Amino acid sequence: MSGKGVCFTPALARILPLDSADMKFLFRRPKAPSCEKVVAGIISKVQSEGDSALEEYAKSLDRVERGYSVRVPKADIGSAYGETPSELVAALKFAAANIREVCEKTKPKDKTVATAYAKITQKAVPLDSVGIYAPGGRAAYPSTVLMCAIPARVAGVRRIALCSPPPVPATILVAAEVCGIEEVYAVGGAQAIAAMAHGTMTVPKMDKIVGPGNQFVTEAKRQVRGFGVDIDMLAGPTEIFIVADGSSNAAWVAADTLAQLEHGPDSAAMVITTEEMAGKVSVELEKQLEALPRREIAEKSLKNSAILTTDFSDLRAIADVINSYAPEHLELQTRMNAKLLSLVRNAGAVFMGSQSCEAFGDYCAGSNHVLPTGGSVRFSSCLSVAAFTKVMEVVEVYNEKKLARNSAVLARWEGLEGHARSAEKRAGK
Repeated sequence: MSGKGVCFTPALARILPLDSADMKFLFRRPKAPSCEKVVAGIISKVQSEGDSALEEYAKSLDRVERGYSVRVPKADIGSAYGETPSELVAALKFAAANIREVCEKTKPKDKTVATAYAKITQKAVPLDSVGIYAPGGRAAYPSTVLMCAIPARVAGVRRIALCSPPPVPATILVAAEVCGIEEVYAVGGAQAIAAMAHGTMTVPKMDKIVGPGNQFVTEAKRQVRGFGVDIDMLAGPTEIFIVADGSSNAAWVAADTLAQLEHGPDSAAMVITTEEMAGKVSVELEKQLEALPRREIAEKSLKNSAILTTDFSDLRAIADVINSYAPEHLELQTRMNAKLLSLVRNAGAVFMGSQSCEAFGDYCAGSNHVLPTGGSVRFSSCLSVAAFTKVMEVVEVYNEKKLARNSAVLARWEGLEGHARSAEKRAGK
């Protein structure tokens, strides 16, 4: 085993050399069963039948029996506070304040560039409307409402609506109210995405749809994208890479690993560490797993996970593995964090230092937890204020003669005589 290489410990057990065929295990991300035809049928039905289709799906898929209303009454949003623990309300408001502060300070601004021939201004213009999808039931995440709504609100989006499966949990309603969302619709699954993409008598058509969901929600977002509506991303199983040298705390590394793995059976965690620390982390994983409420889920996702061992003499080899995998989350818990970060190109969110656990980013640090997965961080970014703005260019020409001459040459070479004449008229021809 090379001292400079990274070696592979599949299923937190065996050690194999870096060039082992089993290394391919790292890059085999799980795929959800295809639901393309089912989702296409749901979208078509909602598009043609509108609210009646939403009501039918509420009964057949969400088991709503009576008293169903597509739009949640404002009174229900207000009364949700009485059903939500005060400490949770306080935590949501604390997290919202931190997220809002980061968004305000990173909001895109207008930029103007003056050349010898023209002044070009790129205006950051907010979208008119945004629809948020928030999972419900046992998978209700009020924190995700904050992550989606606050950047949109700070961007200046005029209309923000939220869809969540009926009955919409009180925690989701409280999170919506904290963000100033007055439009909440009791619609879940692919039908919610269809409603926000095409509009019904009750649910408005939105310009962009954001927020995570199951495979049906993700497939629906894929199918409606580009047909008059944009989406944030196609979310897949969550994943984390943790790089921890001998200075790290094995108990913390194990806790951070399990925190990610408890999301679902298809989650994944990769730990890069020393051989000595690998043994300590494995012991901690077994010990902490025993007391984890979602132990069964975490045990299943361990099958997608691994420990990689290295002596940290070759940081570039470590960075190469990270960049190749392109993880959603990356924790750096080493003495060489700055140097290692300089070599990393592909990671959705990076948590620097042992104190910076990914769980803080999920809730209260102020960063956004809606991140690209499945290696898509190679070409996409976290959800931010920029995701809710578009760039509109404003052009003011003040040296038209030279522009006219060269523009006309290019236009004629491309066979567009009308363009050439339009430009030349500004030069007095």
